[in-house]
Amino acid sequence: MKKIIGVVPSSSLGDMTKSCMSDHYKVGNNYTKRVTEAGCVPVGMTPVDDWLSEEALELCDGFVVQGGAEFYPYHFQVIHHAITHGKRYLGICLGSQLIYVYFVLRKMVEERGYEGDLVEAICALLQEKGPAFSVLESVEGHNINVFMPRGGEDVVKHDVTTVPGTILHRVTGKDTLRAASFHKKIVPPGQDLVTVNAWAAGESNVVEGVEYGDNLLGVQFHPEVDGLLPEIFTFLME
Repeated sequence: MKKIIGVVPSSSLGDMTKSCMSDHYKVGNNYTKRVTEAGCVPVGMTPVDDWLSEEALELCDGFVVQGGAEFYPYHFQVIHHAITHGKRYLGICLGSQLIYVYFVLRKMVEERGYEGDLVEAICALLQEKGPAFSVLESVEGHNINVFMPRGGEDVVKHDVTTVPGTILHRVTGKDTLRAASFHKKIVPPGQDLVTVNAWAAGESNVVEGVEYGDNLLGVQFHPEVDGLLPEIFTFLME
């Protein structure tokens, strides 16, 4: 039987400046396409007011967390569920950053002490800190604001160097990847909570992916845009 992979959406639900008709979640076709090509069945994860049901999480064998601009409670639900149930998790761009952010916030919550649900405590901490709070670092020169037509993905590509001994290096079998990468934030170099699996070639301070244990894989770049890095999605089949 094929594995069921939950594709976790981006959201505009929290943007109160927009029309109520703009309250929606978005699942990109490229993500569902690559999951299908990897031999899995993609299903869109549909939160209600930014939270997922435990039943929806239980139905999935693994998850792909797609790119986006902000973290929402359902992001932390998904990664926590993947960790506690040993399910495959593939995070792309924002989904990769989430691996690091989750462990930073979990550590902060545990140090101050909490009662009840860990994910709820993490989300309460984020709300307390306010929208200006971030544990990520800004990066210049990686947010290429260009129109990228289908077939024109090369305009946002650069070389990424993989780290030997990591999941990413193992599944790709390559020391260097040509990857589409456009983002404003990165996981800070030098942290010790998660494992860095890739760097922007020639930039020893720009993290291009992180991972944790043997079931959480994150890439800052976008392997979904043209299907030329299918081995990253076959990780979901392992």
